[in-house]
Amino acid sequence: MVLFAAEEVAFVVMLKRLFSGILDLVYPSSCFFCEELVEGGDAICDDCFESSLRIKEGFCDVCGEDFEGDFSENPVCPNCYTLSFSFDFAQSALKNTAKNREVVISYKYGKRQYLARVLGRFCSEMLLGEARFSELRDPVLVPVPLHWRRKFSRGFNQAEFLCREISKQTLIPTRVLLRRVRYTTTQTKLSRGERLRNLNGAFSVCGDLEGYRSIIIIDDVFTTGSTSEECAKLLRKEFPKVENIVVVTVLRG
Repeated sequence: MVLFAAEEVAFVVMLKRLFSGILDLVYPSSCFFCEELVEGGDAICDDCFESSLRIKEGFCDVCGEDFEGDFSENPVCPNCYTLSFSFDFAQSALKNTAKNREVVISYKYGKRQYLARVLGRFCSEMLLGEARFSELRDPVLVPVPLHWRRKFSRGFNQAEFLCREISKQTLIPTRVLLRRVRYTTTQTKLSRGERLRNLNGAFSVCGDLEGYRSIIIIDDVFTTGSTSEECAKLLRKEFPKVENIVVVTVLRG
């Protein structure tokens, strides 16, 4: 009987730990960075949220890449002089620092969907604070789609979760206008030209734009802009009357 009781206690402890771990995935009790206790389901405490480096000034007006020094006289980076995009501009909320990369990678590949809430806060802060976003008429958020195979292996589409959180915080509606119809290899080590060729024909339109005049494409990271460009090009072709297409991401790669 004593042995049975000990096994029973061990089983209960195991269940409690399992349940606690599941709860932490959904409603973390400590800050992602400093491990201080947080309330209300936030994944990052107020201090760490405020100390995360944003891109607020000194960035390219086209691709959003940030630069040091005075950038006001010529706010277009050298790369964008030789490139043309189907979107009007792209802007990222966070600088590409080790700390910011850590939270985005953990969200995207670590199955920590709860981080969408705080990452959505960074994007919403930018959308509500930057004047050029307020000039967009009748905007709608459009997530970059994942192929079903990648979505199945990852467990979720990070752009869709971001859209959901940004929509809650800004009241800008979300529409799924794009579908990924062709599976592509990872783009991590490809050049911009190789990325564009890799994405050729990868997307199709699966919705309508009735009632909206501006599209805000949402993704987690902007690196070369090839994914955003392919999405914007297709949306421009399908909806020629759209006034603006812009890109918003959490991180500038």
